[in-house]
Amino acid sequence: MPTAAKPAENMTKHFTREEREAREQAEAGVLPDRGRDPKLKKPAIVSSNKRANAYWNQTLKQMEGLVLLDDLDSTVLAGYCSMLARRDQTTLLVNQLMARLGVQDAVENGAKRRKSDAALSDQEWEESAKGTPAMTPDELVEAVSKLDTLTGKLQALERNVLQYADKLGLTPSGRVRLAQRRAASAGEKQADDLFGD
Repeated sequence: MPTAAKPAENMTKHFTREEREAREQAEAGVLPDRGRDPKLKKPAIVSSNKRANAYWNQTLKQMEGLVLLDDLDSTVLAGYCSMLARRDQTTLLVNQLMARLGVQDAVENGAKRRKSDAALSDQEWEESAKGTPAMTPDELVEAVSKLDTLTGKLQALERNVLQYADKLGLTPSGRVRLAQRRAASAGEKQADDLFGD
């Protein structure tokens, strides 16, 4: 896992004046700049999906004034918004399946019942929860298998969403990492000038 990036003001490294100026200039590029609006073109895949479209609009509104994305990033942002929409759909399916199994209500009601009936033994408490509709063993195995598959997909989607957000600079560490890259490239350009090429 990469080391968390720090803004220049929090760094203890001794920069030369040129290095510090390059770093601060690069960081200024990812901080609010009220004079520029991104001109991102919304792909059709986002426009046709109501949830992805809502995430697109919300993300651009939150990024208002930040110089992070340009026209080339519209496909990556579209993928991020589509994944957020798929995550919402998968979460809904998981909740519906848990409700069908009676797991969601059983867990929530069981915790409430356990607090109110603290005098019950473990055996009595487990027997008091048997009010859920019975499923055949085959139905139960199939439902649990589907639930396991859906939760695995949900975890993968959430990991991908966080990776996309980091790459797009939508997380704090992602923004600082972008500033570091800009400072490094600015430093390389200054070093090239020293040799008189």
